[in-house]
Order: sequence, then structure tokens, then C-alpha cells
Amino acid sequence: MAIRRVPEPICQGFQIPELGKFSFNIKYRGNAFGAILIRFNGAVYGYLNQCVHMPRALDCEESNIFDESGRYLQCSMHSICYDPVSGESLSEICAGKKLTALKVREEGSWVYLLDKRAVMETQPILADKKSTIRS
Repeated sequence: MAIRRVPEPICQGFQIPELGKFSFNIKYRGNAFGAILIRFNGAVYGYLNQCVHMPRALDCEESNIFDESGRYLQCSMHSICYDPVSGESLSEICAGKKLTALKVREEGSWVYLLDKRAVMETQPILADKKSTIRS
């Protein structure tokens, strides 16, 4: 059995632009899931990439994770909206439900997974900052 390292590095902070996302794979409570990091108002938040309405990735049809206003996370399949800070559904059909939050922290130039329920499936790739910035 592998020894669990906490915290585990996920990615470098610059890889998550404001109103953007970074996708990665984890084992959450022993099951494989896609996960996302988002940046909203300068802070980084982590969630399982799964809509509470249906078991689909939030970005299953479109890569953009935020709605047009940039104020809410939005599932691309049925337009279910979520508060980006709390993960709470803002849609009537899923009232009272929340995205599954992951405990993460941005420290220095890295974002780390601190959630004891989750383990990274792959090691982070050191990105070259110059190659990930769009002109």
C-alpha cells in the first residue's frame, strides 16, 4: 500500500487563471473521479467535477466552467448553477445540494491537495509558464 503524502501538490498557481479551471484526477474515498480547481476573486477552490443534478462532469459539453456573467459555476449539460465559493446549487431543481468540495490550499507558487479523503492519481507536471500563457 502506498504511503499517503499530505499535502500533495496538484499544480502551479499560474495554471489556474481567474475564472478558469484546472482539471485533474483523484481517488476520492477509494473511487476514481475527475476534479477541478477554479480561481474566483483571486482565491482557489477545489471540487469533484460532478454535477449534483446528474452524474456528469460540469464541463462535459463545453470547456468553460463559469457562466457568461463570470459569477457562477455552471454545468454545461443542463445549466445548473453553483456558487463558486460554497459549491451550493442556485437552481431550484437542486436546491439544498452542493458540489463536493475538496480541501485545497495555494501556498507559494503551488496549489496543494489537503483533503484526507482524496489521493492524487498522477503526479503534477511542472509547467513552463511561458508555454501556458496565451498572447
